[in-house]
This record gives sequence, C-alpha cells and structure tokens, in this order.
Amino acid sequence: MCKDEVVPNSVVYTSMIDGQFKKGSLENAFKYLSKMRDQGIRLDVPAYGTILSGLCNRGKLDSAIEIKEDMVRNGLAPDQFIFNTLMNAHFKNGNLKVALNEYKELLNRGFEHDVVTLTTLMDGLCKQRHLYEARGHFNKEMANDILYTVLIDGMCKNGDLSQVEMVFGEMLKAGFIPDKYMYTSWIAGLCKQGNLVEAFRLKNKMIQEGTIPDLLTYSSLIFGLVGKGLMIEAKHIFHDMLKRGITPDYAVYDIMIRGYTKQGDANAISCLHNEMKNIELLIQESVASVRS
Repeated sequence: MCKDEVVPNSVVYTSMIDGQFKKGSLENAFKYLSKMRDQGIRLDVPAYGTILSGLCNRGKLDSAIEIKEDMVRNGLAPDQFIFNTLMNAHFKNGNLKVALNEYKELLNRGFEHDVVTLTTLMDGLCKQRHLYEARGHFNKEMANDILYTVLIDGMCKNGDLSQVEMVFGEMLKAGFIPDKYMYTSWIAGLCKQGNLVEAFRLKNKMIQEGTIPDLLTYSSLIFGLVGKGLMIEAKHIFHDMLKRGITPDYAVYDIMIRGYTKQGDANAISCLHNEMKNIELLIQESVASVRS
C-alpha cells in the first residue's frame, strides 16, 4: 500500500479495523485506530459503529460506552445501528434499565422502529423474562420470520404456551415458514410442561413438512421422557437420533445416565459410558485428520 503511495482513507481503515475485530485481535484493531488518528483522519459514524460493535462482540461493553461518549464529544450523533448494538449488549449483560434507556434515546432522536430494533428489543425483554412488555411491542405489519421466532421462543421459554399455537397460525397465514429452531423452541417448552403427547405430535409434523430435527430437538424430547421415567421410550428416541446421524453430546448422555441411575440399571449405564468413550475417540480422530 505504501509502495504504491496510496494513502488509506476512513473507509479503508474502518475495513481493516473491522477485519481485526473479526479475527479477535483487539490489539491490532486499536493499532489501526491509532494510525488513523495519527494521520489526522477523522472518525465518521460508520467507523465509530464498527469499533463499538467489535468491542460489544468481544464483551468489552465499558469500552464500547466510552467510544459512544467520544463520538458525541466530537460532535457526531449515534445512528440506529449504534443504538441497536448497545441495546443488545446491555440486554445480554442483564442491564435491563440501561438497555431501555438506549431504546428511549433512539426514539427521542427521531429514529423509527425497524425490524432490527424491534427484534433486539423483544429478544432482550423475553430473555429478561419481561414477556408481557415484549408482546406489547410486537408489530404484525412489520413482523418477519425472525420476529415471529423471537416471540414464540420467548413465550415457550417463559412457560406461556397458551397462545403459541395462535401466533404460529398467524405466522403461517402471513406466509412465513417455520424453521427447526422455532419448532424446537415449542417442543422444548411442551416437554418442560410434561406435555409429551403434543411435543411428539409437533415433532412428527415437523418431519412431515420437511424440517429435520436436530440435537436440541432430540435432547428436549429425551429430557421430557426421562423426567417421566419413560426410559424405554427415551432409549428409542436416543437410537432414532443415532440413525439420523446426529451425535449425542455429553448433556444427552448425562440425561440418559441420570434416568438409568434412578432405575438402578447398571448395565445400561455401563453401555452408555462405553459409547461416550468411543464418541470421544472418534471426535479426536476427526480433529486430527482435519489438522493433518
């Protein structure tokens, strides 16, 4: 770059800073930022947004807040991306009040709701167990498949399954196709409530419509069955998972072992321990082959 006498501008530096953040190198990202400032290149809103987002993604929320403050001191107003990024980071850190303050400031500065803002707000509220407030912000006219997924997932995880089917139906009427994450959220919620009949009905519907269950789907079903002491049925689902080429994780084995322990089935526990050792060996061999 220097040999060709090309002087990097704000766009080039912002791109390089973004690249370093994505690589996980905060040190190099800030080296480029220092070079940028040393050359008298003024940071613009996209540059601030890139730095702030990179810091939030790396869990450096305090530093991200300082970047926003620096931006304001330099006479620049945060854009909607910056507000959404900070709001999301505060929600993830459990700072509900601060996250909502970011949302209020966003509105006070004249920004209108877009689907990203709504998704960030609703997802954060749901995860902080403020489902009622989250549902109050749901906008059918603006909703997409992601927003519906956030709402249904929030309802399921907060144990409010009474209206999930209604929302699911509204989503289908709007032309959106449910994915495995949405199905799995619903199945997991049903299993936690002990409604295994409905959970398996939904699992069969999921397969009929061409959506393949994943590890989380199967682990939710196994969790529900083991919780009711139905180890024969849990074993059947466990082997169905294996037939579909899905490798159980340690959480699934742990659930199964706990179930067999309650029943005093030492032979089944021994078999599972041996399977775990074999899978661990296969994983090690797979990693070794990739590295070679």
